[in-house]
Amino acid sequence: MKLGKLLQPELLTPIIFFLFMVGSIFFLFQIGETKEQVVTNWSMDVVGLSELYRTGEAVDLHLFLEDEQGRPIEDANVTLVLDRPETVHHLEKVMHRVEGGLYETEAIFSLPGTWIGMVEASRGGHVYRNQFFLTVDGAIIADTSRDPSDHFTLDQPLPEFLQKEMEAMSTPSP
Repeated sequence: MKLGKLLQPELLTPIIFFLFMVGSIFFLFQIGETKEQVVTNWSMDVVGLSELYRTGEAVDLHLFLEDEQGRPIEDANVTLVLDRPETVHHLEKVMHRVEGGLYETEAIFSLPGTWIGMVEASRGGHVYRNQFFLTVDGAIIADTSRDPSDHFTLDQPLPEFLQKEMEAMSTPSP
């Protein structure tokens, strides 16, 4: 008989409402736990920024990551996007941990000019973002010699100075 009283419609509505509220609070708590937290007190040191890189050459890019106490960050997932301003052109790289907070990747630059390196390091819900600049010198590299992760096609509009260089390269010498 007690079970019959519990299943009465006037009691079911508050029970369902209570269960809905508890479930909603649990769901919102879970979402809050998975949201990334951007950290700004980590530090990054890129090795070789003063070097002049050449197009068509495979180069190793290295960077050190440290946390807010200056300790090496050993267990981060680090990605690097190398972007060439004035063109819709970029390389997407995964950096691999070496040791002592050192991460590395290899890249082949296909265009000369200033490149922006955008780093994202994530560890346990914390995300650190930073950027750096590289200078690349040399000629435009053919498709067959480009980095496999090179996201660039000659169908994209080029800046005028690059278009002139491409035209000069395709014009036969007298």
